[in-house]
Amino acid sequence: MNSIDQTRDPLLPAVDWLPDGGQDDVPGFVWLLAGVTLLAALLRIYRLDGQSLWVDEILTWRQVRPDAHLVFWQQIRDAIQGPLYPALLWPVVRWQPDAFWMRLPAAVAGVLTVPALGLFATRMFDRRTGLLAALYLALDPFHIWYSQEARGYSLLMLFVVATGLCVLFMDRGKGRVRPALLLGLCGALAMAGNLSGAFFWLALGMTVVFQLLRGPRTGAGSWLLGLGLGVVLMSPWFLQASGVWEVGRMLPGAATGQALRGESTFSLLALPYTVFSFLCGYSCGPSLAELHQLSGRAVLGGSWPVLAVAALALAIPLARATVGLRGRQWALVVWVAVPFVVMVFLAQRNIKPWNPRYLSAALPWLLVLLAAGTMKLPGRWRISGVLLVTGMMLWSLGNAYWNPRYAKEDVRAAARFLADRGTASEPIVVPVVTGVFDFYYDGPSAILDSYHVPALDSMAAAGQFMAAKLPDAAGAWFVCARCWDFDPEGFLPRTLSGSGSLLLAFRAPGVKVYHWQRRGAGSR
Repeated sequence: MNSIDQTRDPLLPAVDWLPDGGQDDVPGFVWLLAGVTLLAALLRIYRLDGQSLWVDEILTWRQVRPDAHLVFWQQIRDAIQGPLYPALLWPVVRWQPDAFWMRLPAAVAGVLTVPALGLFATRMFDRRTGLLAALYLALDPFHIWYSQEARGYSLLMLFVVATGLCVLFMDRGKGRVRPALLLGLCGALAMAGNLSGAFFWLALGMTVVFQLLRGPRTGAGSWLLGLGLGVVLMSPWFLQASGVWEVGRMLPGAATGQALRGESTFSLLALPYTVFSFLCGYSCGPSLAELHQLSGRAVLGGSWPVLAVAALALAIPLARATVGLRGRQWALVVWVAVPFVVMVFLAQRNIKPWNPRYLSAALPWLLVLLAAGTMKLPGRWRISGVLLVTGMMLWSLGNAYWNPRYAKEDVRAAARFLADRGTASEPIVVPVVTGVFDFYYDGPSAILDSYHVPALDSMAAAGQFMAAKLPDAAGAWFVCARCWDFDPEGFLPRTLSGSGSLLLAFRAPGVKVYHWQRRGAGSR
């Protein structure tokens, strides 16, 4: 252990803290890392408001909207998905309440994570690994996706990496109080980004306990102080969440109830798909719409070449990375594995449905391992590995930007179309995406939702829905987006067609707008 200068501020690393991370010399390291960070900024700002706000982003908006006379602390306390983003957005929407400014904090957090991860990987391995890890994160479509979404996942990843840096700094100065306080604060901010950050906090606690059990107990009090502080700071939100989520289902023998999201609550295929999405995001191979509408066998059959290449790009470097890991480096494996294990348990116990974004805390560490494994490959294999990973990322980004197959549903365009075409006498039926549509729509028509209505499972159910929503209407508009959530078999369009004429009036990525006229109502 290197001696520590007791005269400097213990909240700041020593001057030689970064170079000690590896023995290699990379000329212009700082400038190269700055260039990668600039690339990350360009990719996250590009088309930041290019797509509609989405359902979860509208939930964020409702927590902070300036015209509802909301109370700041009450709204932040109730933000059990993560209070940090709504807190940051509170003043922003009172100044500029549009998609660009609502998403900008996420983009800034995403950009800052890139150099932070580069520094972490440099300290953990060496400078070449640090630069490659930063490059992978800069290009990563999954990270860019959540850096362009008005939710707290990019903040989660930023402070997870910041916590990792605190861990390395704690290793250099065991027994200090202020570094432990910084560790607890960064951990709390990670969990405040999204409560799934608790998965990482648990993994970190496991590595600390293992380290203390197998080695000197020096600094145990500081570690326990930092870990405990993070839990204490977040305890109001943990208690709030425990009153909403069915945490009692964790108990052995407890009933788990009906699956929260049917068959999509959990599947074994979700595990490899999550790792695939960490590399390629949601814009390579099967689209999100296809994943919701097709069987697992159909998805694999139609996308196996892409999935096979991704598996090759990941498997070889990750396998190589685990060879020769030493000391603290093994913590990376734990920090990746534990969130997956916890999420499998929660999904199987029907407490939280599986979603790759809940594993966001594992993404930075997976990319560090991927970069470390790539740098261990010999000569041309190393270059091929880098080109394969970055090539898949760039291809996926191209799909995300320019391939309508992978675009988010453009509810904004549908709302603008109907604001120009609709009349007050014709209501608009908007299942599933009602909140998004209402955010953008400024026309005269009434908006009819599908809240508290079970998914339609028959023509009779569709007829009952139509009778309840359109009992006397001579005509109406029907907006179909993500209809697999409410009407996967298309019963409602068939019911509307059976009672009148149903014409496709407008189409945008992921959205269809129909005009319906009841039979016998006369021409429109």
